Amino acid sequence: MTKTTTQTKTPPYSGTVGWCGLGAMGAVMAPRLAGRADSLSGYDINPDAAKPAGVQRADQLRELSAADCIITMLPDGHTVRQVAETLMKDGFSGLLIDMSSSHPKDSRALAEEVSKAGGRFIDAPVSGGVAKAASGDLMIMAGGTDADIREATPLLAALGTVQPVGPVGAGHAMKALNNYVSAAGLLASFQALATAKTAGIAPETFVQVINGSTGRNNTTEVKLNKFVLTEAYNSGFALQLMAKDVNIARQLIEAAGYSEAPTSALASCLDEAVNSLGREADHTELFRYLNERPAQQGSR
Repeated sequence: MTKTTTQTKTPPYSGTVGWCGLGAMGAVMAPRLAGRADSLSGYDINPDAAKPAGVQRADQLRELSAADCIITMLPDGHTVRQVAETLMKDGFSGLLIDMSSSHPKDSRALAEEVSKAGGRFIDAPVSGGVAKAASGDLMIMAGGTDADIREATPLLAALGTVQPVGPVGAGHAMKALNNYVSAAGLLASFQALATAKTAGIAPETFVQVINGSTGRNNTTEVKLNKFVLTEAYNSGFALQLMAKDVNIARQLIEAAGYSEAPTSALASCLDEAVNSLGREADHTELFRYLNERPAQQGSR
């Protein structure tokens, strides 16, 4: 006898929504909320940013201040704070959901300011990249009160799987720690691939063997064939954003009393790669940086 599973449909959000940040991620995430709220407006400081279907484009940030809920997908916590303070000065007092990658302590401080203005705050960063953002399959790490997360779920569920992880700040801590682990696997995989080539192992053979062995990880399974061996380097996630998250994780790890050398070494390597490749470099270009560095050192 076949067992059937009944899926509960998440109800639409009752209220107006403003979306701030229409970059690579925001441009594919925001339109997934079209039809799930009473209205959906989007703003980006760059007038040439994407104009996704179903999102009414605001010419000025202040036009979002009357929304019941505002979602931010911005480069860093400093930018999120600037946006939030501007909106609160213009009267915003609703639910602010920060889906950017920010420092947990900054999120906690901002949550206090939002609360004083009569609003509520959730930090809900994501993992999954542009492809999963477009398909609504992101992992969403939500930090905040149970009541606030429940209120946000009708919106967040259209973007991916909502996983409450703790109080305000816990979402951003989880995101930083996730990217720290991801970056460690990235660096190890790239170093191993570059070294395998010097031992006469074909890159395709390396990928096949390691993915059938205990060393497999997200980088070997998802990134090597698609972005590295093809030399496409276009995963859609910037190296400088990964470096930022790893440095946040380093601070959290050290504050917790752990100061093992690999943590700071990983952060330093990513920072050096960003300085060498530029702030626009994709994070998979770290392989190019590692692959070229031995030749540069050998020429000295």
